[in-house]
Amino acid sequence: MKIVLAAGKLSVMDPTVVDDWQLQWAQPAETILHSTAAQPAILVGEGHGDFKMTNGNFRITEQRHSQIGLPWVRNLEQAGNTVQFDLAPTPTSPSYLQLTLHYRTAGWHLDFRPLAGQLNRFWLRLLAQPSDRFYGAGEQFSAFELSGRRFPIWTSEPGIGRNKQTAVTQAADRANGGGGDYYTTNYPQATYLTSRHQLVHLATSAYAVLDFQDQRFTELSAWEIPTALYLGHAETLAATVALNKDWFGTQPPLPDWLLSGVVLGLQGGTTAVKTAVTQAHQQAGVNIAGVWTQDWVGPLTTSFGKRLHWDWHLDEKTYPQWPQQVRRWRQQGIRYLGYINPYLVTDGPLFKTAADNQYLVQTQAGEPYLIDFGEFECGTVDLLNPAAFHWFQTLIETRLIGGGMSGWMADFGEYLPTDARLYGNVDAETAHNRWPVLWAKLNRAALDATGTTGDVVPFFRSGGVGTQKYAPLLWAGDQSSDWTPDDGIPSAVTGMLTTGLTGNGLTHSDIGGYTSLYGVKRSKELWLRWAELAAFTPVMRTHEGNRPAENFQPNQDQAALRQLARLTTIHRHLLPYFRRVMAENTATGLPVMRPLMLADEANQALWHEHSSFLLGNDLLVAPILHPHTTQRTVTLPAGDWVHLWSGRQLTGGQTVSVVAPLGQPPVFYRADAADQATFKALCDKEN
Repeated sequence: MKIVLAAGKLSVMDPTVVDDWQLQWAQPAETILHSTAAQPAILVGEGHGDFKMTNGNFRITEQRHSQIGLPWVRNLEQAGNTVQFDLAPTPTSPSYLQLTLHYRTAGWHLDFRPLAGQLNRFWLRLLAQPSDRFYGAGEQFSAFELSGRRFPIWTSEPGIGRNKQTAVTQAADRANGGGGDYYTTNYPQATYLTSRHQLVHLATSAYAVLDFQDQRFTELSAWEIPTALYLGHAETLAATVALNKDWFGTQPPLPDWLLSGVVLGLQGGTTAVKTAVTQAHQQAGVNIAGVWTQDWVGPLTTSFGKRLHWDWHLDEKTYPQWPQQVRRWRQQGIRYLGYINPYLVTDGPLFKTAADNQYLVQTQAGEPYLIDFGEFECGTVDLLNPAAFHWFQTLIETRLIGGGMSGWMADFGEYLPTDARLYGNVDAETAHNRWPVLWAKLNRAALDATGTTGDVVPFFRSGGVGTQKYAPLLWAGDQSSDWTPDDGIPSAVTGMLTTGLTGNGLTHSDIGGYTSLYGVKRSKELWLRWAELAAFTPVMRTHEGNRPAENFQPNQDQAALRQLARLTTIHRHLLPYFRRVMAENTATGLPVMRPLMLADEANQALWHEHSSFLLGNDLLVAPILHPHTTQRTVTLPAGDWVHLWSGRQLTGGQTVSVVAPLGQPPVFYRADAADQATFKALCDKEN
């Protein structure tokens, strides 16, 4: 039996064959799924998972009780563009699964309904070819091209170092199991695209795995029967990426104020922050878009470094006369940003209020479930409880927006334990991957309720399916303050590119990274190269890191502040171009930061390239990602290009070597770009 999609219609051919069936595209003529009695494409079963969480890191094991292939088709019906049938393991056994296929714009939508009550395991195999390349899986920091590996879909701490072969990761694992691996990420998603222009999404919030290890097929599995599988196809890879918009939503353009300079991450109290702003702005000429103080709630110091007192009220002892200072900055065109997450420290009054009203995630015994965040404990706001959701939303409206904030780091969301008791008795195991989406939804509700959507900008590190339509901006999480490919500055570029392939077109990273542990310390050179990178991303924002005193800070060095001032001027100069590419992201789903392969599929060298990127369609950025480097090679996509700093004309399709002194990372623009006058003016100004 063949179910063929042609000219926007589903048709069933030879429906009498009930143990050999396949799904096909007619244009191009490809079979995407083929199930036989010997090799069924869909399997179901039962199993039990065990999740052990330590500081947001998870050790996950499974006891599998059964795995049953379903090759036999029964009760087939067709009505228009819908085909429905049951699947069974043998000709005479009961049916286990009902499958309904719908045609929708650009592809198929397959719905699954279990017909046996105990099923909680699912496997589906889609045909692959040895030449296929795979991309996506949410935000991935180590792997850009996914072939040959498996990717668990489970939101968690990414871990420190993220490479089991490195001394840093091994030290973190010995300390608390926090070293991470190539697949650990705050923002996983069971979505991927292929070099044959297919977009695939498995609709489940349960633990899932995308397995690309076998060249014959891709195996998608989940620890529940998923609700659906989406299959899309487009003429080009760029058009395939754009399908994300129809499936998941997209982001509105960021406000001009956020792109008018750098958001300075500062802490330490009113006097310290005010002094640093004055030094950077008035003495060095840094264009400051905003000041963000993560410690507005007061400091909390642990062996990890400088943490925060998560009770979500202004610490007036640390920040006296702060509202007045915020108003003065606002009059000068400098916005104020803060920090929040969905947890409440146990020694604060908000925890007592939430506990008394049963607003917190509970243990099975009905007590607040306390999470160890490393030498302090917190309760988790139950985002499934409508009353708790509204209470915390109102807190954001009054204390953050009402306190003068124009944005905040909306941190965490990954720590929901699977043995918790949730409102409505919702299963915590399947709610875990939904938690970051609910967190983004709550923040968006606060913006909508106050009429500040589009002007106030929270930014998120965690996410899942649906975050695209709630979170106006992401950041790439907590990179190590070093050059390592799995967790340092190169991983920030990889993360920003991969998240764009699954519908998140607006992102950025901490300038200088965040984590300094086990001998890692930020150098001046690293900070300056990261600032260069940030100048050619949608948002520039600094972070002092988890151990500020042990790491380079720009206010220690006038030369660094002068370089930052120059880079903020460049970023501000590009505002008209940023406006255009952000509008394109909103309208089409094409991300602001794009892999080079989207511009030149014919060039095979670009299919693995993730150390450089396109900013929109007309700027190519090749950041310096290695220490003590003042030159790098760049492969240019087809077309005519101009080196931004020198005005040198270059023909695409070749690999060129470019000098790259500090402050001048390799950047090129298309010779026929609509914004070429903007780019040329920048070149003229630099020269």
